[in-house]
Amino acid sequence: MSDLEGRAPALPDDLLASLAASARSTDQPPAEVVAALRATLPDLEALAAEPPEGHPYSRQILHSHPDVEIMVARWGHGAVCAPHDHGGSSGFVTVISGDLEEYRHAWDGADLVVTEQIERRPGDVYGFGPEVVHSMGAGPAGGVTLHVYAPGPTRMSVYDLDRRLVLDLVGDFGAWVPEGDLPGVPFAEAAAMEASAATAPMATPPDVIWVGHTLHYRGGSAEFAIAAETMRRELAAANPDLEVQLAALDGKDDFTAEMDRLAAEGRQIRELHFVGHAGMYGPMFKSTEWPEQFSPHEWRTMSIPFAPGASAWFHCCRTARWFAPFFARTFDVPTWGNQNYTTVSTSPDRFAWAGRHPERQPSLYLVATVGKKTHGIAGSLRKYAGAPVEPLIECRPAPPDGITSYDKVAELYDRAYVDITVREAEWAWMEAHLATARSVLGRPLRILEIGCGNGALLRELDDRGELESGIGLDDSIGMVDAARARSADHPRLRFDRIDGPVVDAPDASVDVVLSFLSFRYLDWDPIMDEVRRVLVPGGRLWVVDMVEKPVQVRDLPLLVQSTVHHLQMPKKRPEFARDLAALTSHPDWKTMLRHNPIRAEHEYRWFLESRFPAGRLEVLNTTRTQRVVAFDSGPIAPGTNRPLSFP
Repeated sequence: MSDLEGRAPALPDDLLASLAASARSTDQPPAEVVAALRATLPDLEALAAEPPEGHPYSRQILHSHPDVEIMVARWGHGAVCAPHDHGGSSGFVTVISGDLEEYRHAWDGADLVVTEQIERRPGDVYGFGPEVVHSMGAGPAGGVTLHVYAPGPTRMSVYDLDRRLVLDLVGDFGAWVPEGDLPGVPFAEAAAMEASAATAPMATPPDVIWVGHTLHYRGGSAEFAIAAETMRRELAAANPDLEVQLAALDGKDDFTAEMDRLAAEGRQIRELHFVGHAGMYGPMFKSTEWPEQFSPHEWRTMSIPFAPGASAWFHCCRTARWFAPFFARTFDVPTWGNQNYTTVSTSPDRFAWAGRHPERQPSLYLVATVGKKTHGIAGSLRKYAGAPVEPLIECRPAPPDGITSYDKVAELYDRAYVDITVREAEWAWMEAHLATARSVLGRPLRILEIGCGNGALLRELDDRGELESGIGLDDSIGMVDAARARSADHPRLRFDRIDGPVVDAPDASVDVVLSFLSFRYLDWDPIMDEVRRVLVPGGRLWVVDMVEKPVQVRDLPLLVQSTVHHLQMPKKRPEFARDLAALTSHPDWKTMLRHNPIRAEHEYRWFLESRFPAGRLEVLNTTRTQRVVAFDSGPIAPGTNRPLSFP
């Protein structure tokens, strides 16, 4: 968020909705909507900075969101901007101060000519549609204008009158011809394309190549917009018979809305490309303060209008490890992904640093190559020496090579974990939090465990008198059968199979929802509303799980402690060590892990701490590459998860 965004007041959701609807209408917006906006933003003259040298106006974004963008501009004395469109957006302009002239443009053969000249005075409000090409000029005193766009533009065409080229710009550009010899489409070609499109007979809509990129998730979103536009431009040149569409995405809903729109228009996707960040389970949306990610269940229940012979390409970190094979078999399309981490480059073949301001580059590529995260300092040196780009890996549609659940290893797992207290650090954390919860309630707890395995944890709690009742749910019928068999003499316990992110328990019926060494397997977003539903007011979510995280210097004392404990385990618990080795060396266990990989620690931290800000992720033990973490949500109020709005 810029300093100016921090100074601009937040706008109410109902006003933003009205602004978006008014901007989409392309007519002059209702006077009351404009008045409400002006009342909320009373200091526009103070907010509008002086234009940078060589630019006709300054542009400060007051509100940025895929649905609506609001921008204030201060015009230089006698300044005139270049003819431009608005990248497919509609909108309206309010003149705050100064006398301006608006010029509407159209093609006359291969020439772009002024067809209308309109005086714009303070207080004037006028709309424009996505087809409008216009320019504006300020009088000797300059001026200030307020602009509202819907959707928020991610690109624009600027018409270079001197070189007679149409420039397709993304990133931090306004309605002026940027410095440098940028490529463009000649006027004659652009005019012919528009004339051909206007006279073409109606036909079956052609297949599309769809390119999407994220807006806010972590750093790099500005670069992603440029990389996606570069991709759109090159795909359009290589596929003249197809329409290439570009979409900027904030959250998961934006992605599904795009798929629904294409289906409603009768369009089919020949190629789907996604540019952005990804976790182990696929693309990430929104922000690190409120991350979103489609769960496996959500992907399986989603409809994507793929054309026959379609393919999908996920230009994101680590997508080839688990997500691309999963996506390929879920949607029956060849899917491409990266094995390692990605970065932006000005070259598609070798890494070429984009400089300190990559968002100012005319072309960027999101590529995978060696680097510090994958190969340490040596990898970083190779990267900046111009390391070659790693090609994306193709994953063909194919059924899983083996059983992906715990069914095939249920017997081995049950034998190893008859006594759950062998997980000493995890059990110590549980004991401490159980004591706190019992002291508050003054009675035994009602606990629901999602991913209960063989039921060892609930049985241990029941044997110690900690439970009023316990429900264990697991996806593996083999594990549920083992839990039932071992718990026949525990009448307070019930074990069932969970099918998707639906919890078989009444509203407000449990004190704690627990996930012990199984949260990685759950459908995070869908399950959270169920967690809130079944918890009593003030109930808690407890998560203990293994995560991926390279050890850091500050972790060395814990690493030493964890290593000593690991080396002592075979002597302290020889039978457990023997059974655990038999489990983890079995081919069926390795197959199951390959289809259910460990997630990164930051995914847990960002997800859980955003949904439950009273809790903090704790590290219980660590190895060089993995660790065990724990999370206590604190008391949870009834309701659903809060949304996130921008800015």
